[in-house]
Amino acid sequence: MADVDALAELLGRDEEATVGRRESGPAEARSMLAAPGLDLPSRTWTASGPDGGLLGFAALQPAPQPGELRAQLVVAPSPDAPAVTATLLDRLDVWAANDLPTPDTPVTLYQLPGCFPHDQLLSRGWTVVDSSSSRLTVDLDAIRLPEHLAPAVRAARNETDLRTVHSVLNEAFTDDPEHPHPDFDAFHHAQRRREGYNPDLWLLAELDSVPAGALIARDPVDRAWIAWFGVHPAHRRHGLGAQLLTTAFSLLRACGHRTVGVDVDTHNTGAMQAYTSAGMTLLGAADQWRRTYV
Repeated sequence: MADVDALAELLGRDEEATVGRRESGPAEARSMLAAPGLDLPSRTWTASGPDGGLLGFAALQPAPQPGELRAQLVVAPSPDAPAVTATLLDRLDVWAANDLPTPDTPVTLYQLPGCFPHDQLLSRGWTVVDSSSSRLTVDLDAIRLPEHLAPAVRAARNETDLRTVHSVLNEAFTDDPEHPHPDFDAFHHAQRRREGYNPDLWLLAELDSVPAGALIARDPVDRAWIAWFGVHPAHRRHGLGAQLLTTAFSLLRACGHRTVGVDVDTHNTGAMQAYTSAGMTLLGAADQWRRTYV
């Protein structure tokens, strides 16, 4: 099992070598280790160098899509990178053989373009199926935030409001394969396990007293995060998305955060426009790899 600081350093080294800059830190490392359904003792594996430094990390967990699995693979540049990658991929194969509900269950994996494991992934039967997962960030000190919170937006006050947030998000993400779990209790349980869970950052936007949009932000120590954000299709183009985002930014700024990040489907042009219009900038996109074991 990986130490948070060691995994954060590994993520940073991988990013620096692949895209020329470090973006991930302890918050991202903790998020990986706290992924819903991840059994840390049995479904994580690390490879270390002679000096004890972390050279690679692998994990296998349930994917957000029901019935699928999500793999994690991080390899830092080193002379041993090919051997480390082979060992970690072998470990993923063993886990998949035990965890796949059916032989044709797909396993997904996200990697930066030009990643070190690229050629070995191809040789093992992995294929790139999409390149649409983008990461955006905003410097809260560099944008102007409203002096007053948006009148159409309020924080959830009780469990009924939390359930309404979940319901609105499900309606907003009907066509998205990673939309929130249809069962509120299962969804809420998964959210509580995430670092930075804060029910005060579950926001509702209302139009004529009708719940029309929702946002869930997280408040970890290192970097704030937009976890879920959506507006009901019938209520779009009323500025509710902008009000939700600026309210979230203001609340997170008041919590002491200076930056906020989000991962979003690049093909979702409406969401991308909403985020960039609110002052967020694109850092880069990741490739989605998939393998089906048959």
